[in-house]
Amino acid sequence: MAEEKKRYAVVTGANKGIGFGTVKQLASNGVTVVLTARDKKRGLEAVDKLKEFGLSDLVVFHQLDVTDPSSITSLADFVKTQFGKLDILVYLEI
Repeated sequence: MAEEKKRYAVVTGANKGIGFGTVKQLASNGVTVVLTARDKKRGLEAVDKLKEFGLSDLVVFHQLDVTDPSSITSLADFVKTQFGKLDILVYLEI
C-alpha cells in the first residue's frame, strides 16, 4: 500500500534556477523526482548539490533534450520502467 502512495515527478531544465528549486521543493515533500537537463555534467552536478540538503535519495538524473524526439522517448521509457507512472510533470521553457 505504501508503494501506491509514492509520487513521481519529472522536472525539465532542472539543473539551475526555477527548475532546481522546484526539484528541491518536491523532493523535500517526499516526491521522487527525475531531474532533467540537456547537459549530463550539469545535471549530475545539480543532483550532487542536492546531497547537501539530504535529498539525493529522492532525486535521479536523466538527460533530456525536449527538442529531440529520441531523447523524449528515452525519458518516457525510463519513467515507465523505473516507476510505472508519472504524477507530476513540470515543463519549464526558458
